[in-house]
Formats: sequence, C-alpha cells, structure tokens
Amino acid sequence: MKSLLGYLMIGLVKLLGLVPLSAAQKVGTGIGNMLWKRRTRSREVARVNLALCYPDMGEAERETFIHETLKENGKIAAELGPMWSYDPEKTYGLIRNVYGEDILDAAIADKRGLILLAPHLGNWEIINNYISKKCPITIMYRPAKSTSFNKWMVTRREHVGCKLVPTTRAGVKSLFDALNNGEMIGFLPDQEPREKSGVWAPFMGVETLTPKLPHEMLQKTGAQAIYGFAKRLPDALGFDLYFLSVDDDLYDADPRVCATSMNRGIETCIGYCREQYQWTYKRFKRRPDGENNPYKEAGVP
Repeated sequence: MKSLLGYLMIGLVKLLGLVPLSAAQKVGTGIGNMLWKRRTRSREVARVNLALCYPDMGEAERETFIHETLKENGKIAAELGPMWSYDPEKTYGLIRNVYGEDILDAAIADKRGLILLAPHLGNWEIINNYISKKCPITIMYRPAKSTSFNKWMVTRREHVGCKLVPTTRAGVKSLFDALNNGEMIGFLPDQEPREKSGVWAPFMGVETLTPKLPHEMLQKTGAQAIYGFAKRLPDALGFDLYFLSVDDDLYDADPRVCATSMNRGIETCIGYCREQYQWTYKRFKRRPDGENNPYKEAGVP
C-alpha cells in the first residue's frame, strides 16, 4: 500500500511540474481553502500553535491568519512539482532578489565549515538550488515512509547539486565530516527532536524542545552558522532569498543558551513573512514535566 501511495505521489508531483508556477500555486491555494473549510488536522494544529505563540492576537485576526497560512502551506506542497521537475536553470530563474548575499559569501570564504540554519519558512527547496551554484552543501532530511517516493525524492532534490543524508547515525557523521572539511551543511532547526536529542528553550514565548545537534556541531568542529530562507512573492512573481547573521550566543558552551539564540533567530526570520511559516506542524507536542500535550487537549484530529 505504501508503495502504491508513493507512486501516486510521484505522479502528482510530476504532473504539477508540467505547469507554470502560477498554476501550481493556484492548486496550492485550493488545497489551503479545502483545509480551511473543514475541521482538518492542519487547521486545528495551526489554531493551537497560533494561540500559544500569539496569545494577545484577537480571534478574528487569528482566524484570518490561519486561513492565510493554510493557503501558503498548500503552495509549499504544490510547488514541489516545479522545484523537483523544472530544469535547475529554470528554477534558479525564479529567484528575484538575494538579501544578505555578502553575509553568505563571507561565511563561505571563511573555510571553517558553515551551518545554514533554514527554518520551515517560505519555500526552502529553492535555497538548495541557489547554494549549490556557489559551493557543495550536505543536507539532512527525514526519509519518507514510502520507499519508492523516498528514493525518487532524494534523486530530485540532489539533481540541483546538493547531497542529502538521512536522519541516522551515519547521516549525522556525514554532517560532521563535511564541517570538518570546511564545507557547508543545511539543517532544519525547527523540527521537534527526541527528548534525549533536545534541550528545552523558549520559542515564541513557549518552552520548546529544541534540537541540540547544531550546538554539538558548532562546539566540536569550530564551524560558523547563518540563517537562510526564501520568501514567496505575491502573484507568482518568484522568490526573494534572505541570509541573516547569528548572534554570539549561538556559539555559547551552554546548550540552552545556544538553543535560545537559535530559536530567537528563527523568530526573526518568521517576522519577514509569518504566514509562510509551517504553523501546521506539531511543534509543541512534547512538553516539560507537568504540562499537557496542547494538541490532545484541543482534540486535534
């Protein structure tokens, strides 16, 4: 069954890769509207997340926010067609402006090894295309449940020139090797880790289990780090890329200080296009002792 679903997903992504970006984004908007009209998991997760992160936001504003973020999240899914199927040069041509390119170039020239902290914001797929034109990059990814889809997904992501490694011990070793060789790696810093792999730190005012792997890599390899994300422009005009510096606390020996700095940096990135953040992800599922799972309390499907 997983194999069949995998092939169906491949076919759908390929189909979306045959149409212009504008058409793919219209499909994404339609997906978002469907998720909004029903009591879906995505809608209710977003409602819980926004209530936690923006407790002072009025109900009407929050509902509008939820609707907009569902449409933007729908676009992320539909854009897999163009991102994975277009010729790399065509995809590269969708980039309109690059802000902080001097920050990126200086970090690459430093040769100490570089961690690109890229939160789930805007369209993170197109960043791979841009970076691969400048230097090699190794990116950690979470394998899909369908073997057929996972194999195809890795092939399509690597066709722009990056290298993917899974979230396994061998994958982590590859990240350390790349940094020790003075190369760049990409890391998604806003996924919830296993408890033993995380540290509690505030994110949007909420104590959040935060990956401590970036701290370990920075401390053990002497690498540096920057933030990066791609903001989706209106009317299918393309994407603007942003690269931001980190603050000194990210390099602190205390993992909580580092994690707090990293979460603060993610918050800064979100501020550029907050509706385009992946608010549909259960970021606060694991809680400190004594706190209940907010998604269970809300009866999220």
